[in-house]
Amino acid sequence: MRRQLRWKLVVILALVIGASAFAWVPPLADRLGLPLPRVLAERRLSLGLDLSGGVQFVLRVNAHEALAVDPTVTRDEVVAQAREAVDRRVNALGVLEPVITVQGDGRDEIAVQLPGFTDVERARAILGQTARLELRVVQDAPSAATTAVVSGRDLRRAWLTRDDFGQPAVGFSLTPDGARRFAELTSRHVGQPLAIVLDDQVQSAPIIESAITTGEGIIRGGFSLLEAADLALLLQAGALPVSMTFLGGTYVGPTLGASAVEAGLAASASGLLLVAAFMVVYYRRAGVNAVISVAANLALLLGLMASLGAALTLPGIAGLILTIGMGVDSNVLIFERIREELRAGQPVRRAVEAGFDRVFLTILDTHVTSLVAAAFLFQFGTGAIRGFATTLSLGLLTNLFTAVVVSRTMFEVTLARGRRMALGSGWLSGLIGRGPADLMAYRAAALWASAAVIAAGLTVILVRGVPLGLDFTGGTAVVAQFDAPVREDDVRRAIPGPVRVQRYGAAADRTLQIHVPQPAGASDGDDAATPRVIETTLRDSGLPASRIVGATTVGPSIGRDFQRKGAYALAGALAGITAYLAVRFRPSFAAGAAVATAHDLVVTAAALSVAGYDLDLNVVAGLLTVAGYSVNDTIVIFDRVRERLRALGPGAVGAAINAAVVDTLGRTIITSGTTLAAVLALYMFGGTALEGFAFTVLVGIIAGTWSTVFVAAPLAAVLKRSGARQSLEA
Repeated sequence: MRRQLRWKLVVILALVIGASAFAWVPPLADRLGLPLPRVLAERRLSLGLDLSGGVQFVLRVNAHEALAVDPTVTRDEVVAQAREAVDRRVNALGVLEPVITVQGDGRDEIAVQLPGFTDVERARAILGQTARLELRVVQDAPSAATTAVVSGRDLRRAWLTRDDFGQPAVGFSLTPDGARRFAELTSRHVGQPLAIVLDDQVQSAPIIESAITTGEGIIRGGFSLLEAADLALLLQAGALPVSMTFLGGTYVGPTLGASAVEAGLAASASGLLLVAAFMVVYYRRAGVNAVISVAANLALLLGLMASLGAALTLPGIAGLILTIGMGVDSNVLIFERIREELRAGQPVRRAVEAGFDRVFLTILDTHVTSLVAAAFLFQFGTGAIRGFATTLSLGLLTNLFTAVVVSRTMFEVTLARGRRMALGSGWLSGLIGRGPADLMAYRAAALWASAAVIAAGLTVILVRGVPLGLDFTGGTAVVAQFDAPVREDDVRRAIPGPVRVQRYGAAADRTLQIHVPQPAGASDGDDAATPRVIETTLRDSGLPASRIVGATTVGPSIGRDFQRKGAYALAGALAGITAYLAVRFRPSFAAGAAVATAHDLVVTAAALSVAGYDLDLNVVAGLLTVAGYSVNDTIVIFDRVRERLRALGPGAVGAAINAAVVDTLGRTIITSGTTLAAVLALYMFGGTALEGFAFTVLVGIIAGTWSTVFVAAPLAAVLKRSGARQSLEA
């Protein structure tokens, strides 16, 4: 092996092991009881509420305080403002993807579920403190301060600092308007005390020695370092509109259910092992290279997520699945191109070099379009959508490295050792690679069939609709106490319709919190969502004896603002992809890709409606996966079309598209088949909580494979010919 290649291999191994250490070293050290370096202890991969559970707090919003001051404001407005302030504070705490809902018969309680958060007292203090800051000039004593001229609303920034004596303090800067009023105030009252008041308590009252024109100051109060840091966090996040009363807190289990998480992990592992086995059987030694490349991609991705302090949730896992699928697809593209070069009579080393070089632009295009989509999703989305976008973005970057660098290095190592490079399994390769020579001959029938499917799908959606799940509608939360241990999945199966079941309190208490959706057109308190109905259902289900110990009305965890931002994010992502394809390829190609993606989403939504699945966050994660998968599939064919056009000439669009579809048919079957097998394992063995997600992706893969071959490419050809005829007529 050449020295340069050896060093290249060492650098890759060091990079993969070093970056992935953030993901695997902390849990290993915890298990063995070993100390951790600070950089690893502070940055580790955490799990979201849907996978690991966390703590739940309930706070009552004292809306009457605001109503007494301003009778024109409504209770709902005050509660909404309080919810937004709590959301900002939770995000400032560093808790990723919390669940915040409005509940209670008076709709004046805010339930906050924090995944993986353990410092209960600190969270309670931060979430419940009003943090109303005021700066007042003192006339005779701190208790006789004048009306505040500057308040927390004028704050631009707050930060942890130290005072002149080295004690922890909070620095702050004011907005331009606040700084102007502060300068006028201090210039008029030189020599008088200035009271810094927090929640009607004077923290300090320093003497104004001269006019303060910088718009900056320091709050002292004998704080500890953590207290000063928390106060800076509160001031930066903004004050609550009113005070809040802490009603209690307890542990809650994962929203998917512990058994569902275990089943999902086992099913995912089985699916990935199945994909790895196929790659090795089909591509032999090259398949081993692909498995190592995808494993390195997964290790790097998890390491990067851990180093950034990201939380892994189900939408994040959806991004992970899409990343792994694109990783497998990248290797399949490379291998199929190498096989083409070998069939053309190229020597092995030159065929490998040509395979990687010619496929690089295709891989780059698929990744850039997905990054464009992820950027829109992250910019305009919130919560779960951002989690998906973050995982996908990091995964795309790591996949580019592993597919282009790691996989190529593995080939170079194999060739340097003089080993024979096998890239096929004989009869299996021939069977998968076969297909009609002229697929475009069926384009008219295929397009009409797709149009009929879309029309039928839209009809189903308009007539039956896609019912909204708990995340969008809210409903009733019932706390049930069982006399014997019971599994979340068993309770979920016992109650008809969509339901979310969580452990509530310690697992040994045998207490579960059951969320039931609000029926369409029903109001709070309707029989269909009452605790009595749930109690009767549980009693008749054959489960251990139980009793209802609490119930409350729960609002949606995904508010209208989230829904609006999510719609903007998806629309922006599709528009960005279309614009990129129009510039990178041709407008007709961009139109074909857009219609194909819309086709896949409509077909999937219609299938969800027919199958009776509700639209919740799990299904949203599946739909995002489908959109990304569909675009990736289409670009692979379009890149080959562009290559064929260079050889056949710009006028031979139909022939180029047909040749491209036939050339990539084997790759389409392999990529779709392996992804389908992995998701099928999740659907069959992942438990009821993951069924909606797995079903969505299953239908999307099938629809995406069809649209790639029979919608995107034929439509691009039709539009191109139509444009050419119009140009000639003009």
